[in-house]
Amino acid sequence: MLAGIVLAGSVGIAWLLFWRRKESHEVTDWKMTAFTQLSFTESDVLSNIREENVIGSGGSGKVYRIHLGARVRDEEGGMAGARRMVAVKRIWNSRKVDEKLDKEFESEVKVLGSIRHNNIVKLLCCISSQEAKLLVYEYMENGSLDRWLHHRDREGAPAPLDWPTRLAIAIDAAKGLSYMHHDCAQAIVHRDVKSSNILLDPGFQAKIADFGLARILVKSGEPESVSAIGGTFGYMAPEYGYRPKVNEKVDVYSFGVVLLELTTGKVANDSGADMCLAEWAWRRYQKGAPFDDIVDEAIREPAYMQDILSVFTMGVICTGENPLTRPSMKEILHQLIRCEQISAEAEACQMDYEGSGAPLLESKKKGSRRRSLSDSGRWNDDDEDSGNFVVHVV
Repeated sequence: MLAGIVLAGSVGIAWLLFWRRKESHEVTDWKMTAFTQLSFTESDVLSNIREENVIGSGGSGKVYRIHLGARVRDEEGGMAGARRMVAVKRIWNSRKVDEKLDKEFESEVKVLGSIRHNNIVKLLCCISSQEAKLLVYEYMENGSLDRWLHHRDREGAPAPLDWPTRLAIAIDAAKGLSYMHHDCAQAIVHRDVKSSNILLDPGFQAKIADFGLARILVKSGEPESVSAIGGTFGYMAPEYGYRPKVNEKVDVYSFGVVLLELTTGKVANDSGADMCLAEWAWRRYQKGAPFDDIVDEAIREPAYMQDILSVFTMGVICTGENPLTRPSMKEILHQLIRCEQISAEAEACQMDYEGSGAPLLESKKKGSRRRSLSDSGRWNDDDEDSGNFVVHVV
């Protein structure tokens, strides 16, 4: 009897150990798909997936900042020391999926991994198993635009961005969005454009992060979280509430909110009486509110006033309720570039005046090609063009 009990116990323990080893093997059976030349392995990444390396989390998963001992090879085959840090997004850890969904996921990731644009965060590789998917991106040292705009009251917060820098960031982000909407074989809709998904490199070049993540999550069978699939409150276009399918105009709406953030310094949703920044901006636009009531005090410089208000107006137009009346990203990019050119001219002109001992330029310039404010500092009644998205007078 005793021998039988011992034998049965031994068999049970052996069986348990077998299944634990099998399960452990399945969890750690990782596959790495690289989209550029790399000098690190999946083990280098996996060994650093620890809580102390978490730098963010959301509906789609956690984000880790990982320091790699070896450098990453760049597009030309050289060694790029700036990529010692990588950002790793862990997704799809809630369920196992079938082979069909797994292949669809891999297909989507390969498309995104092939994208190379200066204003889109590069996807370096994908490391996958039955339990989780890890997307490894280039790391952006200056963090998100959200941090630079809205965390200025915190200890150690960065100095406010000046207007030329904000405008350059808007142009960079518009270039990335325009490329994905208009220059890819099939338009890719981001679905979650927001200031925290616009990342800045050491030189403050802006890049769009998480492009295609919504499509990846749909293909992977993940539950449709509000953050990952339907956007973020304050940035979500109204049609999310009544249309089963959306197009790139939802990104235009969200980008319009970002333009309002850049010009006003306000957060997209402050839970105030106006509920969201888009509604707040529309009401002030309709009232013709004074410049000082709208624009972020950190950028209230007379030389840039007209162009700041032009970009603010773009934000109002982009956040219109009807998606058909919103401009395309190509049109927005064109207008932003025009604003940058005029801002540069105004800055150069002001420097000339200051250098000659003349007083600062007045906010209303004779012969300006921009729309002028009335003497009271409010918009004139003819601010809107009929039908066309043109903010400046040609």
